[in-house]
Amino acid sequence: MEIIQVDEELKEHWDNFVKSNAADGGLLHSWQWGEFQKSLDNRIFRLGLINSEGQLQAAALLVKNELPFEYNYLYCPRGPVINTLAVNDLNSLFAEIKKIAAEGKSFLLRVDPPWILGNEKLLAAAGFRKGENEVQPKCSLVIDLNKSEEELLLGMKQKTRYNLNLAVRHGVKIRISQAASDIENFWQLTRQTAERDGFRPHAKEHYKKMFDSLSEDGLIKLFIAEYENKIIAVNMVSFFGSTGTYLHGSSSDIYREIMAPYLLQWQAILEAKKAGLARYDFGGVNGRTFFNKKWEGITRFKTGFAPQTPPREYVGCFELVINPVVYSIYKFARQIRG
Repeated sequence: MEIIQVDEELKEHWDNFVKSNAADGGLLHSWQWGEFQKSLDNRIFRLGLINSEGQLQAAALLVKNELPFEYNYLYCPRGPVINTLAVNDLNSLFAEIKKIAAEGKSFLLRVDPPWILGNEKLLAAAGFRKGENEVQPKCSLVIDLNKSEEELLLGMKQKTRYNLNLAVRHGVKIRISQAASDIENFWQLTRQTAERDGFRPHAKEHYKKMFDSLSEDGLIKLFIAEYENKIIAVNMVSFFGSTGTYLHGSSSDIYREIMAPYLLQWQAILEAKKAGLARYDFGGVNGRTFFNKKWEGITRFKTGFAPQTPPREYVGCFELVINPVVYSIYKFARQIRG
């Protein structure tokens, strides 16, 4: 096995490997996700573990996150992605990543692989320890799109099905957009949602650059709900590999009784089925190994679409501390910020 830095010539090979081997669908390790990170002025590294025939056996997208006073840490979003043949060669991949971290004076290496719960020992063997906080959802609700529309509807909670039909009866219209101009509509509703639900959104420019980077290749779409000629809810959904993923959602403070978010999710599911995808990922929910009280409402909403489907549970975020002194300062600063 050999470790290389992957360049543009292997873009298609990279994406095909990620699509085939990432249990979460692989969006956060796609080539275009790396380009999105570059648009945010983050330096990235793409490492590939290849066999003697030049075939990828593991892929690691590393994002260098700069902090004040020239400090930085490396983050591998939903990675590394590996196939089963590469398990015994993981330590050599991690050794190369540690080398990059040392050369760049990174104080921390953070990974968040798309590995199902039970594979933690692979990370522990390489010196990683469980992170105190999750970056990506630890538990995610994923439904099978090989079922018929009727089966999917019958599998919902009765209340979910009722709310979906209520939005239809009220005449809510859904349109799908890949127009950059609609990011402003998404952002305005995101601000309302964040204030109402008490979370801190990304800056508008973050969403705009994400959309610009991913929409051109059809990897991301906006699902827009309109009622009485007003935009009342917008969802951002990705389509990569065999998985459609609900990334972000926003809704207006008015017309909440119309239940537009239910119809938005259903239309995204139908669009994913139409595209021939195998799975639809609703994103983070509470599960056996993760619970956040603030997520109780969104968990009820999402699981209403598939109450008999247990959440998919990942190993979660793991960290390798390279500079303990700087790491302690970093943790203290995060605690002050809350």
